[in-house]
Parts: sequence; structure tokens; C-alpha cells
Amino acid sequence: MTTNPFDSDSSAGIRSAKMDDATWFDEFTIELRLLAVPGSDIGDALASAREFLADAGTSAQECFGSPRSYAAELRLSTIPQPAVNGVGLRAGLGLLGLIGFMVSALPLVQGAAVRVDLPTISLFVVVIVGAVLMPTFLRSLARVRPRAWMFVVAAVLGIALPLGLNVWTDFATVLFTVSALPIVIASALLVLVSAIWSQARHSLRDDPIVAPGGAPDARTSLSTRLFLGAITWSMVILSIVIWLFALFGEPLGR
Repeated sequence: MTTNPFDSDSSAGIRSAKMDDATWFDEFTIELRLLAVPGSDIGDALASAREFLADAGTSAQECFGSPRSYAAELRLSTIPQPAVNGVGLRAGLGLLGLIGFMVSALPLVQGAAVRVDLPTISLFVVVIVGAVLMPTFLRSLARVRPRAWMFVVAAVLGIALPLGLNVWTDFATVLFTVSALPIVIASALLVLVSAIWSQARHSLRDDPIVAPGGAPDARTSLSTRLFLGAITWSMVILSIVIWLFALFGEPLGR
């Protein structure tokens, strides 16, 4: 194992310039995951690094340099990645279905056609582009320490974008109309297929990190299973909310 104590890489750490050993190993693990290193090899690399560090008597950062550079320096074998990113594709399909419900649920209940305008088309294009860029975004997000201002910006954008889109839609020219029923059916298929596909492809014990001579945990915690289940079926849950609003929101507003 080679070391680089004076690593001058601009990415001195995923989230911080200086860190304790526990944080260094956490970020080292993230970097190996981002490189698609198998879990068993990650376990070996962690065990070797801890053993070497115990003999060195220094901090992990002083001994190995930045987690990102050291992970790349090891040149471990990686898992072949599919040509199409499944996570981005499934998320994109689910989001397209959700947006389809947003534009068609109320017109279907009212017996009206869906009005298609430039803002609506732009929204679908943004979702498709976002699904393509999602793997890159997730890799970048994994290297950022969460800050309070990030949540503030996300909240502002989450409120401002729908409001801005709604205002734009009010003044936009209708390009054409489409029957609401086909869009509802297509949206239901997209939401359900993406959720079922995610559930079928996902395994809570998929490629676990195992120390040399060890064995993976027999079962993950209940909170972890509930969290992952909520993420997998989040588009279905949000679709139900949209339909509840379409079915009961308008009569209450009259």
C-alpha cells in the first residue's frame, strides 16, 4: 500500500479540509462506492488501511492523503456498469408519470381535455434531461457536506419553480389539447412500473461491505427498510395525494 502524506489535490476531502480518522474512513468508503468497487474489496481495503494506520501512529489524512485520491490510487477492480443508468431511468419514468397525473387528474375529473402549452412541454423536457444527468448529480452530491443554506435554497426553488410555472402557464398559448384518459393511463403505468421495477431490482443486502473473514449482517434495521420502502414507492404515494386533491379538493373549494 502506498501513501501520499503531502497530497496537494484540490479535493483534500469530500466534505472538509481536515477530518478525524472516523470521517476519513467514511469518506474513503464513499469514494470506493462511487468508483463501483465491489463490497468485498472495499472491506479488504478498509481493513488494510486500518492495520497500516495502527502501525504508522499518525492520522489517516496524514498517512494516506485525501480519501478521493487514495481510493483512485489503489486501482481496485470495479463492477461493470450498465450502459443505461437504471436508477436515473426508473426515477425519470416515475417523475414523468407523476407530472402526467398533475396535468391530467383534474381535467379527467372535470371531464375536460388536457391543454398542452410551452410550459408543460418544457417541464417534461427538464425531467428527461434531469434523469440523464442524475448519476452525475448524485456523485457530486455525495461529496458535499450538507449545509443549512442548501436546504433553504432547495425549499425556495421548490416553492418558486411551481409558482413561476403556474404564472407562465396562465399567459401561455395553448398549442393543442389531448384527451385526459390516455395520459392518466400512461401516467399510471409509468408510476407503477418504475416502483415495481425499483422494488424488484433493489436488495437491502446487495453487494454489502464485508470485512475479511466476516459475513454480511443477517438483516437490516426496520427504520432502514421503512426508509428505503418510502423512497421506492414515493412516486406512488405522491400520485395518491394528487388524486385525493383532484377528487376532493375542487368540491371543497367551491
